[in-house]
Amino acid sequence: MAIILSGYIVVSILVLSAINHRAVKEDQMKNVAVLSCWFGYKFNKPLRVNSFAACKQWCYATIKNILPFRVLDALGLVSIIPPAPNNIENCYFYSNNKRLKKEVLFKGWHFCFIESDIDNGESITSSLLAKKVKFLQIDDTNFKHAEHIVYMDSRRISDDIADIIKLNKKGILLRYEARFKPTIWHEVEDAKGQERYVKHMDKTIDFINTKLEKGYCANNRVMNTGIIAYSMPSKDRQIKSLCDEVYNACIMLEQPECQIFWCLLSQPYQHILHAVEATEIKTRSGL
Repeated sequence: MAIILSGYIVVSILVLSAINHRAVKEDQMKNVAVLSCWFGYKFNKPLRVNSFAACKQWCYATIKNILPFRVLDALGLVSIIPPAPNNIENCYFYSNNKRLKKEVLFKGWHFCFIESDIDNGESITSSLLAKKVKFLQIDDTNFKHAEHIVYMDSRRISDDIADIIKLNKKGILLRYEARFKPTIWHEVEDAKGQERYVKHMDKTIDFINTKLEKGYCANNRVMNTGIIAYSMPSKDRQIKSLCDEVYNACIMLEQPECQIFWCLLSQPYQHILHAVEATEIKTRSGL
């Protein structure tokens, strides 16, 4: 009888401990805000309609942009609007496209509208708008209460929010690029393969060289800004200072390739930065 009673007590303690741990974890998640965004059309239209193939692509994109998202889901078309991360109450999705609102809400996000003209999602204009969210240049009413803010590109959503927060011990957490890039020039070369990045690359290179002359270093391993965790408010002022610098460089040079600027301008902020290997933070897409 005593053995049974002792066993019952042990099991009860373990159950209560598990319940308490879960309650603490849920309480911690209330202090977390997850941000993501998509600016522009849901389906990109060709920039130039100078052939029958381009005309057909333009027509398909136009039709798909006006079809209800449930129809697109039924047709098996992958949406750029992902479901919100699991078990996170404060998830905010920013866009300038009101047509996305129903889908955003259906998928568990709060919809946050930013007024601006709609362009292709991969355009310079749309890409620069995304930097407003990524680098916290937006009204913070939605997340000013948060102790942790986690930004994720819409194609790089992770459900491991608790692990991300646990890893973030210095102030800002992000991943290194999956492919090893030991210098800023590796990122510059890769960026030349995309039209929106190469357009203002000459000005960008001039900016880099000016900073190098002032003592910045080219030999800084490139980090991926697709997921960035900010630990607030302990490092609030320094975090905002770095974010302002990177965002302002993007806007000044009309250069949405923010990883170049992050690689350079983050160097004085190493004391609040922690980068991990890409494999340490899992995303749904694997990116």
